[in-house]
This record gives sequence, C-alpha cells and structure tokens, in this order.
Amino acid sequence: MYNFLSKNGQLLAFLVGVVLVVIFLGIAFSQAGNYDFANMKPEDRFFVNIFDFGLLSAIVLTVISAAGMLIFGLFQIVSNAKGSLKGIIGVAVIVLLMVVFYNMAPGAADHPTLERAVENYQTSAEGRFISEGNMKWIGSSIRMGLLMSILAFAALLVMPIIAPIFNRIK
Repeated sequence: MYNFLSKNGQLLAFLVGVVLVVIFLGIAFSQAGNYDFANMKPEDRFFVNIFDFGLLSAIVLTVISAAGMLIFGLFQIVSNAKGSLKGIIGVAVIVLLMVVFYNMAPGAADHPTLERAVENYQTSAEGRFISEGNMKWIGSSIRMGLLMSILAFAALLVMPIIAPIFNRIK
C-alpha cells in the first residue's frame, strides 16, 4: 500500500478532487436557479442545502487526510524514533504555544470586528451562542495562526540569505 501511494498518491488525490469538484458543481449549478439569494432573508439562507455535498466532501477528505497523516506519522516514528526526534520536539513546542495562547485568551470578544461576527452568528444560528471556552479557542487559534504566518514569512525572507552561509561552513 505504501509503495502504491508513494508512486501514485498525488495523481490519485488529484483525480478524486477533480471528480468531487465536478459532482459538486453539477449539483450546485443545477439547483442554484431555485434560490433568489439577493432577496432571501438571512435566516432563510441558513437552510439552503445546495452546498452540502461540497462541504461534506471537504469534511470527509479532511478526516481521511488527518487519519492518514496520523497513521503514517506514527508508522514513521515507530520505524525511525531517533530520526523523528526533531519532529516530536516541534509538535511539542506547537502544542505548548497553543496551551499558552489558550490560557492568555480572553473568554469574550475583545475586538469590535469579532464582536460583530459573534453577534451575526448568534442571530443567524437560531439562538445558539458561543461559550467562553469556544471564544478562548477562537482567540488562541487566531493568535497561533498569526504567529505561524509571521514565522513562515520571516523564514521566507531569512532562509535564502542564511542557507548559502551554512552550505559554505559544511
């Protein structure tokens, strides 16, 4: 299985994605004429179901990808524990940062844009509300995403400068 996926996995994933997109577009375009989105009340938009196949497909593919990542990741760790040490340390640092950001996050919306988004969600989701714990996860996830984006951008700028220096040292 591993040899098949390492040889044909990208092609297989691409073909599955194309087939699912074609099916989704066929469903969405064929039913789009049944809805007048411009004149529809916001509470009625919640019950439009032409996007369900696309959302469900994305969720299923995400779950399959996450399961594959975990299974193959654990297989790699077990088969090469010493070589996986850097990756394990990296994951531990990310988890530690997420815990720190979660404990630092306020339990309420702390920005006017976030307050409006929460208010819009609560009015459109038929009385559902976002709990304090959910707000902490939202805040910590936003901060973690910003930190990772800044680190990725910094690496993009710094690595082309530093890499030739390290190559000369070796």
